[in-house]
Amino acid sequence: MYYFGYCTWLNPPELHRYFPEAKVVTKGYVANHKLEFHAAAGRADRGWCHLSNTGRAWGNNVLGIVVEHPDHHFEEDYDDFERCFVSVRGDDGKVYDCWTYRMSAPGSAMRPPNFYWSHIPEGMKHWGFPDEYVRSVLAMYEEAAACPRADRPNPSAVPGRSAETR
Repeated sequence: MYYFGYCTWLNPPELHRYFPEAKVVTKGYVANHKLEFHAAAGRADRGWCHLSNTGRAWGNNVLGIVVEHPDHHFEEDYDDFERCFVSVRGDDGKVYDCWTYRMSAPGSAMRPPNFYWSHIPEGMKHWGFPDEYVRSVLAMYEEAAACPRADRPNPSAVPGRSAETR
């Protein structure tokens, strides 16, 4: 089974925190999608990454990685997120049918906490993403409202389903 890792899951320590047995197959992209930062609808405590496929995403690509993993990870649920299916065009020339998480009801544009954000530039650097893409992600981050609890700590263990633990 393949997962499309983007945003925080680009950073190997964060990816392996959730999927210890993950095997990265290739880098790739999802066409006509856009990486955005939002609070969950009805909440204003923090932002998250969102994989948007609305009209404003047309013509954009989200860069990421194709991750092979055991099937049981497909059953893991998190508040404010849903599974979606995407076709990833791999740098190896293949197209992969993947699943990933996106926000189920994105609210206002908001930055994530500092610990969460730090995984994103570290992951993009690790995978050698183009400077133009890195700048576009940074611009999206800067345009979003500040996180009211930006200094909240990173959970010490793998967080549970509840958004309160993440």
